Amino acid sequence: MTALRFLVVILFVSTVFVSCKKDDVSSRAELLVANNWRTSRVTTPDGQALNASRLNLATQVLFQLDMQFRNNNTVRALDRTSNQVINGGTWQLASDNQSMDVDVTGFKGNFPIVELSRSKLILRQRAPVDGKDADINLEFEPTI
Repeated sequence: MTALRFLVVILFVSTVFVSCKKDDVSSRAELLVANNWRTSRVTTPDGQALNASRLNLATQVLFQLDMQFRNNNTVRALDRTSNQVINGGTWQLASDNQSMDVDVTGFKGNFPIVELSRSKLILRQRAPVDGKDADINLEFEPTI
């Protein structure tokens, strides 16, 4: 009888863990598609703001765009002024649910998710700062 109880407990705990993992993936995707995201600032990994003049052109352009992640795993870059689509591609949460794969011209790769909430999205990227490759955080906020 004790072995049967043990088996039931193990099955219950396993079900809870699997459900939580699925909910986490689902909730992250829901947070990404709930808003358009606007680059608010670029920082070093320890949170120090970087002046846009220190960044390469591809990173500077992000300040002029709103990113729209959609349920069908497409992403669009919208011009902030005209709201026209400037660029597009695909996105997918990575299997570890800790990063996202983005395939957009000029913005392609696997980006670790540093933070994701209703009010903030922070992605880590390797990009030139003062002409030398460095880890940076791209900080986004929802657009109104």
